[in-house]
Amino acid sequence: MKKIWIVSAAAAAVIMTGCGSSNNDKSAGGLDLPDGKTMIFFDNVSSKQYMYNTDTDKYEDMNIEGKNYDMRGKNGKLVVWNHKTSAGMDQKIVMLDDAFHINEGNLTHTDFHYLGHFHTEDDKQVFAAHSNSEFDPAVASAKKKGALKAFNKYLIEQEEIKQEIAEALPSGEELCNYFVFDHEEHGDHNATEEEAIPHIALSKSGKVYIFEEKEDGLVSSQAVFGLDGVTSCEEDKSSIIKNDDHGVLIFSAQSQKLYLVDSHGDDFHQHSSWTASKFLPTGFTPTGLAGIGEGEHKHENND
Repeated sequence: MKKIWIVSAAAAAVIMTGCGSSNNDKSAGGLDLPDGKTMIFFDNVSSKQYMYNTDTDKYEDMNIEGKNYDMRGKNGKLVVWNHKTSAGMDQKIVMLDDAFHINEGNLTHTDFHYLGHFHTEDDKQVFAAHSNSEFDPAVASAKKKGALKAFNKYLIEQEEIKQEIAEALPSGEELCNYFVFDHEEHGDHNATEEEAIPHIALSKSGKVYIFEEKEDGLVSSQAVFGLDGVTSCEEDKSSIIKNDDHGVLIFSAQSQKLYLVDSHGDDFHQHSSWTASKFLPTGFTPTGLAGIGEGEHKHENND
C-alpha cells in the first residue's frame, strides 16, 4: 500500500513530500482555487501524475518509485467513487486501466491500477493508493472483495445514467462527459425534490447542458452555455468532479483550464476559470483529473 501523507485541513492540510523539489509556490498570489480539495491530474500521453492540494497551494509528483503510486509507462483514466458504507461515505479515487469498459464485463483486479482514499493515522489524514494486487481474489480480504463488488455495481449504475443523459441531448449533439449530484449530497430526500437534481452534460461540441428528471425522463432546465476556450470535447480528455452542493469543477485538456460551474439559486453558469500551468509544473499538460473533498465557493475569476 503506497501512502501519501497529508495533514488534515483542520491542521493546515500541509502536504508532506519526500523531497523539497516537489513543493512549489506557483499558485500563491491569489489564484483562489476552491478550498478543501485534493486533486490528482494525470496525463495519459506521458503517464505523469501530480497531486494538488488547494489548501496548501502545492503539488506533489505521484510517480516516485517506492514512495507514491508509480504510473510511469502505464495508461489509465481516473474515476471518483463515493463509496457508501455502514460507517458513512468514503471518497475514493480509482485509476482504471485505459482499455477497460464496464459494458464489456465486470471489473477485476487486473482492470485497474490503484484505488486511493483517505484514512486517519496518528491524527493525520493519509491518502493511501492501494495497488490492484491487493484485490487479487487469491490474497484479498473479504473487505477488499466487497469493495470490488460494490465498485462494479457503481460502474454499472453510472453507465445507465450516462446512456440516459446521452439520449436526452438534442439531435446533432453527442455526450462527452457528465455529472449527477447524489440525492443525499444535494440535500433532497423526497420524490418532488429528487426530480430537481441537476444532471450536468458536456457535449462533444463543448457545450454544457443542464437537465432535470421529469415523469417522461430528462428535460432541459435552462439555457445551454459554453466554456471559454472550449470548442470540442473528448471523453478521455475531460473531467467533471463535484465542487460543492451547488456546483462542479470541469477540466478541459483542449483549453488546459479548470472551470467552476455553479448555480447558487440561479442558473448554472461558468463562474471562474484557472489555467492549469499557473499551479502545476511547467510542461505538464494533463488530460484529466479526479478530486475529493468539499470545496468552498469562490467569487473571483483568477484565470
